[in-house]
Amino acid sequence: MDLGLSGKVAFVTGAGHGIGRAFSLTYAGEGAAVAIADINVEWAEGVADEIVQGGGRALAIACDVSDSAQVNAAVERTVGEFGQIDILVNDAVSPILTGTLEELDDEAWDDNFRINVKGGFYCIKAVAPLMKERRYGKIVNMASVVGRRGSAPPTSAAYAASKGAIIAMTASAARELGPYNVNVNAIAPGQIDTPRWRNARTPDQIEATVQSTAVKRLGQPEDLTGLAMLLSSDVSSFITGQTITADGGALCM
Repeated sequence: MDLGLSGKVAFVTGAGHGIGRAFSLTYAGEGAAVAIADINVEWAEGVADEIVQGGGRALAIACDVSDSAQVNAAVERTVGEFGQIDILVNDAVSPILTGTLEELDDEAWDDNFRINVKGGFYCIKAVAPLMKERRYGKIVNMASVVGRRGSAPPTSAAYAASKGAIIAMTASAARELGPYNVNVNAIAPGQIDTPRWRNARTPDQIEATVQSTAVKRLGQPEDLTGLAMLLSSDVSSFITGQTITADGGALCM
């Protein structure tokens, strides 16, 4: 099925690695131009180089999403380069993901909300006027299953609470932007096997996670790309305000 993404422009945060990288490469493979926004510009440039070497269009942008001025500048640069933004993916996430309630300090709690929630808010706020003016847009926020059910160590309550806030922000933005033909949805992954996730866990914890899923394996970043492409396309134009779980069947166990 042709999802009609050729010629679209996607702005992806946290795009220099992990899930954001997988999304960016897939958008490019579908014919979209991609703005690779990441706080680590070397990572962003690496992904952009992969896309360009494959014949696609990409722009690497250094951007700390918790700084509204940097977000606005990144959006302006993307529009200057590609002329528009059709798709926003909010994937940037705090690096402080672990800790029990007793271990959490103000820095860990605030960092999760500053990057995960406020960063997403800044990005939506920056692209919303552009999308409203064109009466077209797709916004995909990255939530998590722990935003619905809560978390257990090593995943922190701060991370889970921020993801719950993203779910609420998604529904609110969908209600506000829906009259302008802008769809806003979220993806709630289960455990996705990235270096950051794996490094925070023991082999026994990893195996327990595998056994907690119906499919008996960890998710890979590529397992989320199909859903992201669907939510970024007009095939899903009647879907908005939703948080869709992709967890290998963990919640049904």
